[in-house]
Parts: sequence; structure tokens; C-alpha cells
Amino acid sequence: MLTHTHLLQQIMGASNTKHSDPDIYIYNIAPDLLTIHPDINAKQTHSINRFIQAPPDHPRTAYIMFHLLVDDLAHYGKISMTCQEGFDPHSAGYSYVKGRRLVDSILNLHKIVDRDISYNEAVYRSHLIIEMIYDLVILSHIHADRSIELLEDAIHFTLDRKGNEFCADMSWLYGIEKDHVRDVLKNAVSYITKERLERIMNIEGRIRLFTDKFGLRNDNSVFAEAIQTLFQDALDSIENEEFLQQTSTAIRNYGWFPPD
Repeated sequence: MLTHTHLLQQIMGASNTKHSDPDIYIYNIAPDLLTIHPDINAKQTHSINRFIQAPPDHPRTAYIMFHLLVDDLAHYGKISMTCQEGFDPHSAGYSYVKGRRLVDSILNLHKIVDRDISYNEAVYRSHLIIEMIYDLVILSHIHADRSIELLEDAIHFTLDRKGNEFCADMSWLYGIEKDHVRDVLKNAVSYITKERLERIMNIEGRIRLFTDKFGLRNDNSVFAEAIQTLFQDALDSIENEEFLQQTSTAIRNYGWFPPD
């Protein structure tokens, strides 16, 4: 969420768009945020056709599209207005290319705790590690631009002042029940806090997220050392913020600009 937030901050700072309310940053993370609800999954929120210009009745959905265009570049290495179908372990997307060197380590990691995992699943998890670690690559920028504080303020603003509009937009775009969307906003207030986000802004925090997500929590000391090495290798494999720079340029060249 923070990489997406920081990237939009860069875009907004460089644009001529008039001052926007902070709810645009919640729209920007909506495809991930909505999955807090047990009845909403990432396939539903990401597997829709893209558009560059949002319709006049739902202008803020442009920021959802911004998120999806960024994801396309991270996952596929290109932007397509038609949603990509299927899984490609040989994807040219940034997170898959950078994650490829981690695959063997992930396979070995699961052997330590006697857990079965396919090659394709290891590839999928490798790209997630790259995405999880990227926040730490740009951590100094996140702190300098106060991205965490911005996101915390934005979720309160959206719930308190733009809740009806946000729920209506999600219902229009995804067909999600408005009550479900409102539940997400209410739960997100306790989820997106400065204290919680800062607590996971380190390798240990990212490892906890990863092991919790895939049910890998255990007391095996060999596993603990191996996964620490895995995440450190992931962090060391990303030299700079080139993905941010390349993505910003690619999306602008494709024709996406913040709506007036």
C-alpha cells in the first residue's frame, strides 16, 4: 500500500491538478484494501478491464485505475487495457524478474518444514516477497513524504466525509454491496494506523506478514535463519528506485493523468 501511496504522491506533486482531498489515496489502494472483507478477493478487485479516462459520474475511480496500471507493470511488464488472464511463471513483470533469483531458496525453505510447494507457487511467492520488500527500498522517501501519516489521515477522511461516495463508486465498478464496502472502511481505520504500519516497516515485520499469510509460522531455528537470509537477499537484489521512475514515466506516456 505504501509503495502505491508514495508513487501517487509523486504523480500528484508533479501535476498541475488542483489540491485534491486525501480520499484519492484510499481509492488508489482500494483493489488491495477491499480484500479485508472475507467475501471480496483480489481476483475480483484486479480482474477488470482498464480505462484511462474515468466516467464523469465516477471521476475518482481514475485512481483505482492508476493502481491497476502500476500492478500491470509490476506483474506483466506492460500495460494492457484488457485484463490479463492466467498465470505466467515466466512473466516479464518487474516483481517476477527480480523474484526469479529467490525461487530456489523458497523451495528449499519449504523443505525445511516439510511443506509441499509447486514451482509455480514458489514463483508466485517470490514476486510477493519483492512487492513486500519494496517499501523498505524506498523507506527514506516514505518517511520524508510522510506517506504513512497521509494514509492514516486519508482513511479517517474517507470514512467520515466521503463514505457514501466511495461505497457508491465501488458498487458501480465492482458490483460489491455497499454495506460490504462500508465494513471495509470501518475495519481499515484500525488496520491503517501509523503505529501498525511503522511496526512492519522492517524485514522482521515483512517476514511476519509472509509467514502469517502462508501459514508458515514455526519455531524451527534453521527455518528462521533461512527466511531471514531470503528476505535480505530480496532487499539486496533491488539497487534503487528505478521501478518508481520507470512506472511513473510509462503511465504518463500511456495517457493517464489525475482528473481535474
